[in-house]
Amino acid sequence: MLLNKLMWPVLRICFSAIRPQSQSLILTRNLMKTHKGAAKRWKKTATSFKRGKAGRNHGNCGWSRRSLKVLSGKTLADDTHIQRLKRLLPY
Repeated sequence: MLLNKLMWPVLRICFSAIRPQSQSLILTRNLMKTHKGAAKRWKKTATSFKRGKAGRNHGNCGWSRRSLKVLSGKTLADDTHIQRLKRLLPY
């Protein structure tokens, strides 16, 4: 009985080194954030990304209908931009 009382402080120090200090250990994974500027300009498709074409907003009153029609609609991302867009828009 006396040996237990003398050994308990030593055992408590040894066990506290093994046991984690925080009892409520919550493991989380890192989440990537969406780049909001890219999210407003690009939309995700099944295999690529699409965006609106530039150059149709102003300063084109003398242009032909054909050249304005070419600038209308959407276009897909170039292959060189796909990896960067996947990082900017992970979800």
